[in-house]
Amino acid sequence: MSNIKNDITVWLSYVGYPVTTAVYFERALRRMSTTITVGPPMPEELIERWHLQNMKLPSIRHDIVTDFSPDMAEVLRQNSDKPKPDVYLWIESVPGHRPLNLKSLGCPTACYLIDSHLNLERHLERCREFDFVFIAQREYLPTFRAINPNTFWLPLGCDPEVHRRWPVEKQFDAGFVGGVSAGSVREQLLQRLSVAVELKYERCFWDEMAQLFSSSRMVFNNAVRNDLNMRVFEVMSIGSFLLSDMARNSGQDELFMDGEDYACYHVGNLEKVAQFYLENEALRERIARRGQRLAHNAHTYRHRVEDLLDVVLASKPDTFSAAELRERSVAGVPSFRDDVRLELPQAPVRSFVIPVLDYSPASEFSILTLLNDLMDIEGEVIVVFNGAAVGEELKNHPRITRHAIMKQNVGVARGWNIGISMAEADTVFIVNADAHIEREAVEAVEQGLKSLPLAACAGPQGAFVNFSLCTDYCYLDKGRFDRPVEIDAVSGFFFAVNRALLNEHGIRFEETFTPCYFEEWDLGLQIRRAGLKNYVVPTVAYEHHWSGTIRALRSIAYMGHDETAGDILLRNRQYFLSKWRDIARQSGRPDLLESGWKRYAIGQVKSLIVVGESRQALQILEVLIGEMPDDFEVRVLAKYVSLA
Repeated sequence: MSNIKNDITVWLSYVGYPVTTAVYFERALRRMSTTITVGPPMPEELIERWHLQNMKLPSIRHDIVTDFSPDMAEVLRQNSDKPKPDVYLWIESVPGHRPLNLKSLGCPTACYLIDSHLNLERHLERCREFDFVFIAQREYLPTFRAINPNTFWLPLGCDPEVHRRWPVEKQFDAGFVGGVSAGSVREQLLQRLSVAVELKYERCFWDEMAQLFSSSRMVFNNAVRNDLNMRVFEVMSIGSFLLSDMARNSGQDELFMDGEDYACYHVGNLEKVAQFYLENEALRERIARRGQRLAHNAHTYRHRVEDLLDVVLASKPDTFSAAELRERSVAGVPSFRDDVRLELPQAPVRSFVIPVLDYSPASEFSILTLLNDLMDIEGEVIVVFNGAAVGEELKNHPRITRHAIMKQNVGVARGWNIGISMAEADTVFIVNADAHIEREAVEAVEQGLKSLPLAACAGPQGAFVNFSLCTDYCYLDKGRFDRPVEIDAVSGFFFAVNRALLNEHGIRFEETFTPCYFEEWDLGLQIRRAGLKNYVVPTVAYEHHWSGTIRALRSIAYMGHDETAGDILLRNRQYFLSKWRDIARQSGRPDLLESGWKRYAIGQVKSLIVVGESRQALQILEVLIGEMPDDFEVRVLAKYVSLA
């Protein structure tokens, strides 16, 4: 966990080249600090010279636009309206970008040098100019430290939201995206591989690159002068199988294990290694899944930014070593041996867990209609009867795989926990008995759970929550959104969880909320605390009317008690707030109770601006300003929109 507070200001300096490494740093920094980008736009002539015709992205216009050699004292003077930097970070992007007079900024200055294997002399010259130097290629660390002792190893990484698995079929035996120089070793290896297997090579970027990797059974990598390059982390993050040579002295052999996290070839056995893994799909995909877990656990750009800032601002003596990164990456991940041993050979495709109290008298849907819905949808059905009468009547229903009958109502959370403990599939759907669901909805939610970055929970409806008031900032209802959205909490009438992830992180439904209310919000915060995510996924192939059972009851009987819904709601609200305020305080994680609504709303505003809907953008901003009147980013954006 980082020791850096969220109220710092970082000036991030790079050339506005939209597919450079600095863009990923910017995405991570903006989520944890006030970030001001500083630098020149990308020269248009580089697009053809660097073969970037397929980039399909415009040059980035920075918050502060400069030339290639700006005097930072003058830049600071001309931008006195902007927050002064607590840290200045320059990241290698386009040759010739060299800000001057860095000392005038009055804050620690740092640089991130990536291609030292190609530009060593130039980098050694530049490293004298910064207070802190971070390099991507570990092999050169002693050389840099001889010139600037404040030099640290910071490997490249991945962005799980960009480097994500796309829902596409595997079309190619092997894929490759990257530069290929005529006559190079890389070109020779690719030619050999293309003879042995079906190879797809394309010069593409961002989403198109992720799609190509997703559609490839394996992705080829070749280190240039032993560089630990971006492709290693990006392929793993996407969840595709990495076929790579060994970058000597780079840390690769300490970070990742051949045959468990990826496959390592050498010049003499490339074709044999590729053919072996093509013929062994189950092993290949197990390795790919494990590599993805390791990449997301310790090798995202969020991890890199936190490590860097801890050194610069929190006096951390060094960045993480390869051994420390390995330890962090495997935390919570079963050993490869245990993963093989514990895998069930005939696990069902999915599990449905349905707690049932009665026949939902206030709704047109009930357990009977739901079981009928599931007749044509694959998966085991587990019913937890929270009352013996209905259980005895329905326990032999042909669509019920297994069941548990409680003598009395044990509550929603306990019922869910009981059902999940009886489930065999990794994907477990939780469904209210008074819901109507169709195959299309099940498949949409399931696809989101399996493909979205760090997804632990997904459903068709959910909320951004004002945790201090226990109300919704914004509820994403049926038909109100057209793409997956990371959310604070998913609604509990119909959703799916990744059982394996929940087990690994010790996540269970909080049974103190018995018999009902606040279970979903609590689950959402547990998932966030574990570094995982909740999503809503667009689908309209379902129906649900709220409180199909509770509406019909004056009071709720459970565990030998009897209470009104209002009393239960008030009690659980107090418990929920007390529990999570204590957790946030004791763990030093005030961000746990910060809603993702601001990020979502700002994204909506920017999308509306792009299509010229400034009036709608202002309406959203008015709500944002009302809720967050002192937020700098909101105020700056509101000023921009009002002037547009």
